[in-house]
Amino acid sequence: MTGLMSVLRNSTFKRLFNLNSDEAKGRSCILASTVLSSIVTNITGGIFYSGYLLEYGITIVNIGILTFIPFIANAFSLLSPMILEPIKKRKAILAASRAASYVIKILGLILLPMIVKSEVGRNIGFAVIVFVSSAISALFSAGYSVWHISFLPESIRADYFNVSSAIANFIVGMVSLVSAVVTDAFSHSEQRIQIITALYIVGLVLALLDVLVLCLPKEYEYQHTTAKPKLTDTVRLAFSQKKFMLTMWIMFWYTFASNLTASVINVYLLQDIGVSYTFVTGINASYFVFFILFGSVAKKMISRFAWFKTFAFAVFPLFFTYVLYSFVNSSNYYWLMLIVRLTQHFLSVMIQITYSNFPYINLPPGDRTNYMSFYTVFVNLASLLSMLLGTGFVGWLGDNRVPVLGRQLNSVQILMLATGTLLGLLAIAVLKLIPKITPDKE
Repeated sequence: MTGLMSVLRNSTFKRLFNLNSDEAKGRSCILASTVLSSIVTNITGGIFYSGYLLEYGITIVNIGILTFIPFIANAFSLLSPMILEPIKKRKAILAASRAASYVIKILGLILLPMIVKSEVGRNIGFAVIVFVSSAISALFSAGYSVWHISFLPESIRADYFNVSSAIANFIVGMVSLVSAVVTDAFSHSEQRIQIITALYIVGLVLALLDVLVLCLPKEYEYQHTTAKPKLTDTVRLAFSQKKFMLTMWIMFWYTFASNLTASVINVYLLQDIGVSYTFVTGINASYFVFFILFGSVAKKMISRFAWFKTFAFAVFPLFFTYVLYSFVNSSNYYWLMLIVRLTQHFLSVMIQITYSNFPYINLPPGDRTNYMSFYTVFVNLASLLSMLLGTGFVGWLGDNRVPVLGRQLNSVQILMLATGTLLGLLAIAVLKLIPKITPDKE
């Protein structure tokens, strides 16, 4: 806590969030939104989302399908430039779309189980709700990225991502941990579903507050190079920028590898390993401590090695953590999972700060809605393909096990080994690509 207060008091925080300029005010609003939206995501998604669906009898495979539906809907991001580029002032439409997406998803998930009682009906209903809310978000969310990049010049991005991540992860972690403790307290009670539903209601209130906060920053004029946006512009412009595309391929590979277990890991931990909500959320909540302790180390590494090399140095050791993760079981998870996840937290400080800048690091100055839309679709395509493969593999292998180096591994353990291998190869590839992806000096 003392470390966090130090972060809040230091000159970097004052420089970023002093409210003395439109840019600083904009960054303050982005930080507030990051905190609010992250809390909403954590208490209406992740381990709570999986637990909520399990309470209503949704199977692990169907939960996996629901998890990757948003990534299918993100294909609508391709239409975003055609909608947003002709609009000079976008604040109102962005706010309306964000509010609609939140309300449809969160309120829909609350009300549907009360109205629909059949398992098939709930599966279909959940799928429709998630798809519609995600499609609305996909159509308009790129507009926020294009708007907010004006508040984040290159000179302050490392500081911004470091400080904002530390603050956001602290607040989100504490909220999620309290939520998990309450949920576990009712783990053997019929009231657990009511507790999770109450969390969803709180999430909806915070979501609408998030929309209001994002209406506050100043909106600048947008640059264009094409008079009338076309659907093909998004792909054409992106592929015409070599360094931008290579950066996108790095993000694609990292996202694909990282999401192989994303649709099944929470159910696996809850059902097969037997972890509690509090244990998982407690580990996740500790992430902010690593930002406070090692955020300055990440900044120094970026200053010395630049963005891509720092990213590669942090990603490569993840290979070993995922090998260890595959050894976690119901008798050793208290210590082994703790070692694995805390090691990943340490590495993720450098990864998150660098990765957060990747969409902007080689971003051309004009037609940014097109480039950000491409980024959204491309990275979400990686998530979709990864979750499809992961969920499909779990469904195909079922309860069977595969011998690997003398061990009998289940489907999720095999996916963990695949994740580690792909991330290790990515780190090597990034190091070799550095001469081709280093940003041009302005």
